[in-house]
Amino acid sequence: MQSCEISADSTDDPLSSGLRKTRQPRIVVIGAGLAGLSATKTLLEKGFTDVTVLEATDRIGGRVQSVKLGNATFELGATWIHGSNGNPVYHLAEDNGLLEETTDGERSIGRISLYSKNGVAYHLTNNGQRIPKDVVEEFSDLYNEVYNLTQEFFQSGKPVNAESQNSVGVFTRDVVRKRIKADPDDSEAIKRLKLAMIQQYLKVESCESSSHSMDEVSLSEFGEWTEIPGAHHIIPCGFMKIVEILSRSIPDSVLQLNKPVKCIHWNQSISQEIERVADHNSDRMEEDAGYPVFIECEDCEFIPADHVIVTVSLGVLKKRHESMFQPHLPEEKVMAIQKLGISTTDKIFLEFEEPFWSPECNSIQFVWEDEAESESLTYPEEQWYKKICSFDVLYPPERYGHVLSGWICGEEALIMEKYDDETVAETCTEMLRKFTGNPDIPKPRRILRSSWGSNPYFRGSYSYTQVGSSGADVEKLAKPLPYTESSKTAPIQVMFSGEATHRKYYSTTHGALLSGQREAAHLAEMYQDLLQCRN
Repeated sequence: MQSCEISADSTDDPLSSGLRKTRQPRIVVIGAGLAGLSATKTLLEKGFTDVTVLEATDRIGGRVQSVKLGNATFELGATWIHGSNGNPVYHLAEDNGLLEETTDGERSIGRISLYSKNGVAYHLTNNGQRIPKDVVEEFSDLYNEVYNLTQEFFQSGKPVNAESQNSVGVFTRDVVRKRIKADPDDSEAIKRLKLAMIQQYLKVESCESSSHSMDEVSLSEFGEWTEIPGAHHIIPCGFMKIVEILSRSIPDSVLQLNKPVKCIHWNQSISQEIERVADHNSDRMEEDAGYPVFIECEDCEFIPADHVIVTVSLGVLKKRHESMFQPHLPEEKVMAIQKLGISTTDKIFLEFEEPFWSPECNSIQFVWEDEAESESLTYPEEQWYKKICSFDVLYPPERYGHVLSGWICGEEALIMEKYDDETVAETCTEMLRKFTGNPDIPKPRRILRSSWGSNPYFRGSYSYTQVGSSGADVEKLAKPLPYTESSKTAPIQVMFSGEATHRKYYSTTHGALLSGQREAAHLAEMYQDLLQCRN
């Protein structure tokens, strides 16, 4: 293997400040989710040899978490591969035979819904009545028509009417309500049912967006999120298989679990006191002196680096950015963190001895009739359960057993996370009895649920463009530090990846994966001469 030296006196050398010219750069990746693993895999493939991954928890995968119970695999986190044409996650799954057992019920064409396409969705009211199928279809057509209108503001650059407050929820509710009330063919009773269905559909939409309410999602930016064409897929053997594929080529020595990071000291800001704590050995101190970044871990270890790729969630950045970076992040990046949105979408799996639902039923949708004229989708703490939008039937039963998967989002999801399994199972059972009109529904024999909001290493499920934010804020979040016109004068030290940093694919697994590859490719471009000489 040949080694070469990059000229120290070259004014065009982006690495001329502080980096020994004959050694590989030391790169630390924070987080072993899809972004961190894809960044690490790409770095190693490009020829970087001094790479370390610091993962705060005891497992890899981040917001991908597959749990095996019996013969079935349940997804507490990422569930769907959204689109297939050019989706890197789809191609990983397809190339490795992960989709061979996918059924029609685990495959969807068109805009994804939270329930499978097999069978019929039962829209039930809190009075124990099923809304007629033709009424549901009429409302669904109207809702989808208005949903398509929400995409046009960004795509056409059409200005947002002041009445909508630049909110997807406010716009959708107002337009759909006006059309329902103006329909001369519907009775007042039917109109009231349709008005109540607006809130239920917006709850479903909030779960898909991982927002507390669609009132908080920006109307002018909603259409920038880009859907990859092709079918959507579930991986029957578990989404964690994608994580395993990404991690195969990463040596165990590269990955450190249970290694939470306390602070990233960048821009050579590390103080003499920290240097003294880092290591009393003078030889080690001399060795570490050339690094612009020190990662301070919770266990008091200080790890020097030339570059750090930060893949923590937007929720963690919102909570910890002040203490996590020294010096503090630039105001522009702080504003982007504050403007962009992230909330919690949780799942509640209930397993029953026998199904109480009919064979054709694929989901139970909860429509509260008293919400027909409601504006807010925030409930008192004791009524957190009213935010559960639906329970989906997992199909096929030969694979999953008799299991319902419930969805809840926002502040109410955080409240749900506080309760124990017994309380949540009882509350969900009472709700199912109320809406089905069947008081004999037994309690489930087992419950499994997620808790993304209260987990200190995630603090939410995935990001969205909040009212007042834009795609430009996503770009600012992704922008590396320090800010300079050219990396030639100040080499990049701190880089950012993760789903929230991808302008068009935020909130997705493929967005996370691509963002990791993006930052690794950036470093490979910076060091292309060094890497070529060593190959």
